[in-house]
Amino acid sequence: MPRAIDSAVFPHLDADLDRVREVLGPIRLPGRPELTALTDDGPDTSRRLVRPTVTLLSYYLLADPAAPADDRAVRAAAAVELLHLGSLYHDDVIDHAYERRGRPSANAVWGSRMAVLGGDSVTASGGRMLIELGQREGLAGSIASAQMCAGMVIEAADQYVASRSEQAYLDAIDGKTAALLSLACRVGAMQAGRSEEQEEALALFGRHFGLAYQLYDDILDLTSTAEEMGKPVNADLPEGIYTLPVIRAAARDQNLARLLRRAMTGEEAAHARELVIASGAVDQAQAMAEEFLGQAAGQLAAVPVDPRARDAMIAYVRSALDRRTAGFAVPRQPAQPSRAHFEALSPEVAQWLRNWMVDTGLALSAAEADHHRWAGALRIPADDLTPADAAREQTSVGLAVLAFLWDDLFEDPQLRDPEAVTALRRGMVAMLRQDPEKPWRSGAIPTAWASLWPRLREGRTARWQERFLDSLEAWFGACEREAHHRINGYIPATADYLPLRRSTSGIDIALACVEVYQDRELPSKLRNHPVIRRLEELAFLVTFVENDLVSLDRDEADHVPYNLVRAVRHETGCTRREAVDQVQRRLADQRAQLEAVLRYAPALFRILPGLSGQGKKYASMYEVIAQGALRVNQSDRYTQNSTSAAPDLERLRREIYLPADEPAFTAP
Repeated sequence: MPRAIDSAVFPHLDADLDRVREVLGPIRLPGRPELTALTDDGPDTSRRLVRPTVTLLSYYLLADPAAPADDRAVRAAAAVELLHLGSLYHDDVIDHAYERRGRPSANAVWGSRMAVLGGDSVTASGGRMLIELGQREGLAGSIASAQMCAGMVIEAADQYVASRSEQAYLDAIDGKTAALLSLACRVGAMQAGRSEEQEEALALFGRHFGLAYQLYDDILDLTSTAEEMGKPVNADLPEGIYTLPVIRAAARDQNLARLLRRAMTGEEAAHARELVIASGAVDQAQAMAEEFLGQAAGQLAAVPVDPRARDAMIAYVRSALDRRTAGFAVPRQPAQPSRAHFEALSPEVAQWLRNWMVDTGLALSAAEADHHRWAGALRIPADDLTPADAAREQTSVGLAVLAFLWDDLFEDPQLRDPEAVTALRRGMVAMLRQDPEKPWRSGAIPTAWASLWPRLREGRTARWQERFLDSLEAWFGACEREAHHRINGYIPATADYLPLRRSTSGIDIALACVEVYQDRELPSKLRNHPVIRRLEELAFLVTFVENDLVSLDRDEADHVPYNLVRAVRHETGCTRREAVDQVQRRLADQRAQLEAVLRYAPALFRILPGLSGQGKKYASMYEVIAQGALRVNQSDRYTQNSTSAAPDLERLRREIYLPADEPAFTAP
């Protein structure tokens, strides 16, 4: 039973809200069950159902508070909630919000495009329900939707306007919040079959309640904690949304008014919040909310209904204003112990790796085999994954080191001849397609690959093998392009950075390492899921933007073209410090999104069809990829140790160069 509702007055409310929940549900797309989760909160949803509740209360008030709601009233309540939910999808995109009711938002998990489309689908379903109830209900829903949009437009138009008026604020919240609560009361009243005057009185009740509701929400944004609200707080000030307490405080505090004229840093927003609270404007805003509640109660006074039902309804809306103790936020899982210190390779695997590199000629000594840019990058939390067996662990580690080495061959600033770059790429591709039993050329890299490829392909399907080889060939081509860009002095535009950097990221190799490590193949259907694609992209972004920041000095000295800081400076002409600050802000945003997707992923893997009960194991594989991205800046890859020695990269390249006039010998 919702708070402050007397079950003796409305005995069927709980049961009727359960009927509303049965009507609500995810939007199902024919033939695409894997997309159902876009609009599915799951069985443990934390919705407070304020709007359906006032819809049902409005119906009870004019019908019979002691009787169950008619099916039409239940559907009206569900329709209003769908309109509300659809608007939340859009709000989170506009506000760049990554949390809703203590859970990752659809925007954080699915990305902006899918979240907007999901919101459209939910809104359309709510509108259809109202139209099915009747022309009057459909028209009322259309009017309310238009008012909601108008309110949001007004608010957006006043963003960062320090001189925003109180009336402009009230006009905005009248549309974006009050209109829907007014609709909830109106359509609930409609199903009771009473006079239009009584319907209008309920609609005005909902409007005044909605104004008070939004005022309290804006007050709580300034005075509450994220834990209490289940969403970020002090979110409006940094976004330039100036609410009534801020407007009143700025009218008497010029220091605050000056802060409001531009975008603020987090520190400035926190200071502005303190100024608002100290001004006494919060108390004034609360007093105005009380006035609106009084006006709402006045609308009910003239309606001939059971006084107990009237009082119970007013008590409910008053209790609904303070969301801090509603208990709807889903608490986060307790924080896991920090894994800031990565576990190194086991002594046995480290020794195997060192011997393998020396035996194949990749390294001329144990010191070279311990080169920090190769072995130093191999730091995997020991309890995240368990290898299928020792041989699989060795194979995956060998592949990882080989990939780091290949990357360095192309990035080496000593490689300055464009023809040599192309010859290197041709040699690498020829190596991939060689017969492992008859390597087309002697040398360390062909020998290492010939020893590793049979182990990699063992137990893997033919489709996996071909896809992996194709991805390596594409990666070599991207590395060739990057090397040419480095030689030519080309720095991409920031819009081109992402596709160019992704092409050289080697994310398919990273996934292959995890697949081999656990002796499991990720289904293509899984990798094609929008959330999994987003997880991969965010993991890639975090990894390589972190890499760009840590490696900035080296990248500038070596003229590495695909560094986001360099791209920002080149495009904007800003200082190095300004570019670093901009990239750090972007990185913090991407890390927040990746963490949100990680929180959501276990639930997704539980409900996705076609995983044959392996969802938990697939989830653990992606957990490793994502956690590796979040900790990449802690890797020893960027710290040279006293025991390692720099390898002779040109020696390795000379052994594999394949000039244009020399044919490659590939397996039949």
